[in-house]
Amino acid sequence: MAGLYIHIPFCTHACPYCDFSFELLRDGRVGRLLAALEAEAERRGREPPWPDTVVDTVFLGGGTPTCLTDRQLDRVFRMIHDSFRVDPDAEITVEANPETVRTSKLRRLRALGVNRLSIGVQSFSDEILRRLGRRHTADQAVRAIVLAREAGFENVNLDLMFGVPGQAALDWADTLERAVSLDPEHVSVYGLTVEPGTEFDRMEKEGLLGLPDEARHVACYYQALDRLSTAGYRHYEVSNLSKPGFACRHNVSSWNGGDYLGLGPSAHSHVAGRRLANTRGLADYLSAMDARGEAIDMDETLTVDERIHEYILLRLRSVEGMDTGVFRDRFGDDAMGKRDPAIHTLAEEGLLAERGSRICLTRKGLALADSVCAYLM
Repeated sequence: MAGLYIHIPFCTHACPYCDFSFELLRDGRVGRLLAALEAEAERRGREPPWPDTVVDTVFLGGGTPTCLTDRQLDRVFRMIHDSFRVDPDAEITVEANPETVRTSKLRRLRALGVNRLSIGVQSFSDEILRRLGRRHTADQAVRAIVLAREAGFENVNLDLMFGVPGQAALDWADTLERAVSLDPEHVSVYGLTVEPGTEFDRMEKEGLLGLPDEARHVACYYQALDRLSTAGYRHYEVSNLSKPGFACRHNVSSWNGGDYLGLGPSAHSHVAGRRLANTRGLADYLSAMDARGEAIDMDETLTVDERIHEYILLRLRSVEGMDTGVFRDRFGDDAMGKRDPAIHTLAEEGLLAERGSRICLTRKGLALADSVCAYLM
């Protein structure tokens, strides 16, 4: 079993915080992208291990995949089924922004086999949405969720963002309450990160952004965990909570080191310890596909140290943590022993907890996950 990720880079507008590979829809080139994806899928689908591999999760991300027309979406899914063996019970996710959600499109997605919808709500405050440069309103977000239910979606994720400039405690509390009232199966909560080269990066350098301080940022994170946990959501990864049985299978497999294939600009793949990445920009991706029939610009087999680092990073992001016995079996006693002093120090500082053979991030450690993992590297 393995996952398939397809990057659809088109958006109706540019959000000032976004660092993903995207292209404005008005600039066109959708047809060229779809043709390139078809060529890439056909080629990859014939290469080992994919002819003998069953795909049990499919994820269309972006960008905004729901920018595509019904006919264009038909073409994407025809490509998927022509090139890969998809499990009949596969989890198939499509990302959507509220302003692109229409009843007819949702019904088409359901007819194509999509059974999980991930909606980029971010906030239920119109003022916060404006600050984030989003094109939808809170009412449109609610309407998108209602329409998804009416179309038959029984697995809906909401993306929410905290740490936004001007976000008062009341705004965030209201967003969490409205999210709970809409009863999604899954909620992802992300702290705003100012990425280099974005509009928010420019504003921050000019002193115009006004981000909340670190204490407020962390408080918002804990507030989300507490409210959602009280509502029956299980916190299973640093930024993700779900009702029982609704953890995102695609992401869980990736975090557990499973294989996945990425198609499209900036898409990454992992196959048995080999990492590949396509060229990032759409123009470069299209040029590479035209010139040589592939767009890979990074292909590496991880060293033992790199595999250790990746294992620590991925397993500790899971609330279940890392099994030290499994770590020893994979990487040896020396690799584990080398990290024992760091584990002891982090446990003394209240950032890690030792539970039998497992080490897990504590509540305090969850808010500092990247730093804790870096210390263990």
